[in-house]
Amino acid sequence: MTVTKLAVFALISLIFLMLIKKHSSHLSAVAELAVIVILLIGILPDFKALLSALRDINSVTAVSSDVLKTMLKAFAILTVGGVASDICRDNGENALAGVLETIVKILAISCAIPTFTAVLMTALTLLEQ
Repeated sequence: MTVTKLAVFALISLIFLMLIKKHSSHLSAVAELAVIVILLIGILPDFKALLSALRDINSVTAVSSDVLKTMLKAFAILTVGGVASDICRDNGENALAGVLETIVKILAISCAIPTFTAVLMTALTLLEQ
């Protein structure tokens, strides 16, 4: 989907979600999740192109595929956690949103620790020489 189509769909969905929230607030979170899933399905072809570009970068450069996988995993954790936190906040659960954001940050850092350790070990090896 193009950006224009995604934006138009998001705006129409926003109006729909506002109407749902006004008449049936307990269904608004489910409807919001449905809209998010539809938007994510709409960008799948672009995501495949991104993965292909990352494979090309990986084959040309000396960057390890583990580093790229870790970056993508941290990005996915932060993105999904941010969306979930926003949904919680939209539904009046500010405390839950704050705790979720903290947990997501800890998870992102924890998945990056092996890469950080490898960089430190490489730097220490270079300093010893």
